[in-house]
Amino acid sequence: MDQKLEKWEKWLKSIRYEVMDLVRSKHIFWKLGDIVKNNPKIQKSNSFYEFAGDTYIAYSVIGVRRQIKPHRDSISFVGLLQEIVEMPCVLSRERFVALYGKDSQLEANHDFDQFACADAEHIEPNWVKQDLEKLKGLGREVKNFADKRIAHYDKQPVENIPSFGELDACIDFLAELTKKYWLLFKGTSIEMLVMPIVDYWDEIFRQPWIPPDAPNKIIDPDPLGMY
Repeated sequence: MDQKLEKWEKWLKSIRYEVMDLVRSKHIFWKLGDIVKNNPKIQKSNSFYEFAGDTYIAYSVIGVRRQIKPHRDSISFVGLLQEIVEMPCVLSRERFVALYGKDSQLEANHDFDQFACADAEHIEPNWVKQDLEKLKGLGREVKNFADKRIAHYDKQPVENIPSFGELDACIDFLAELTKKYWLLFKGTSIEMLVMPIVDYWDEIFRQPWIPPDAPNKIIDPDPLGMY
């Protein structure tokens, strides 16, 4: 069981960074939208906005797909939850309480009760399964879109194109699960570790990107002659 626990902890660490990147990208994309909304001078059709939107969609859709489409050779949140459902005894109350120390056993048992019935010896697999099914349900259309339009271009049309709201809901739930299962594995909160941004990235928009004295070079918009 120690080997299984060690593997799961490594998986969760990798998943955490993946989800942090998704949360950060979501924050930047919508903040960029706010910048445009608050400045009438730049509220006009622009290829850069299309590029930013397409980039966010492709990156985030594939990122969500990685977490909800399990493969035996890949790390994913769905894969992790499926294994936990199959072997719940690995995540015992005794192991969890020991993470808190002798002086915090009451708090530890209280925190563990969100993963199991009171006085249960290990986590409740059906509760984990509920998280698993909710994640798969939220991400179903996102995964299908990623399969048919991002990772590949399917011959058949995409029947249900996910909205930005559906994509964001997947990312938000992944962040929620990351915090929840980090507590289960580590006995600590990572509330601050999944915050979207730690630097003032938007400060770059307070400076002209092209200096006034820069030469006005005309760039061929179609260097490959594709259009």
